[in-house]
Amino acid sequence: MKAEMRQALAREPYEQKIRKVEQLVRLAKEFSRQRTSSTREINDTTGAKEKAIISAIRNRNVLEFLYNGKPRIVEPQTYGISIAGHPLLRGYQRAGENSSGQTKGLRLFETAKMSRLKRTSERFTKARPEHNPNDSALKEVRATLPLPEPT
Repeated sequence: MKAEMRQALAREPYEQKIRKVEQLVRLAKEFSRQRTSSTREINDTTGAKEKAIISAIRNRNVLEFLYNGKPRIVEPQTYGISIAGHPLLRGYQRAGENSSGQTKGLRLFETAKMSRLKRTSERFTKARPEHNPNDSALKEVRATLPLPEPT
């Protein structure tokens, strides 16, 4: 915490601090109730991640995961092995955080940096217009969406 925030917090009356804690507890309980049973966290092993990602591509399910500890919501487009031999996912990030500050766009994700992977029940209809099934970042493509139909 920044020094100014700590000082402001120290000046707050005890009762006000307790109310804030109670609000946080209520929000945490509310958030856990909002999670649907159809959203299931995937085991963090490489094989389990690969199966979940390939299944999500085939069924066009949206994925949720933490990437380097930051939340992401992604439409998976292509999965395979990089030139360096690492499993990679190319996906369209709908929401979440990243270091560049841009929250949306086609991104490349190393599966080793993913945690709390969940395949949601939410679906998307087709690949993004910028999708390339022959992704140059991958030496081996294991699953991909077909090219989007021109409109």
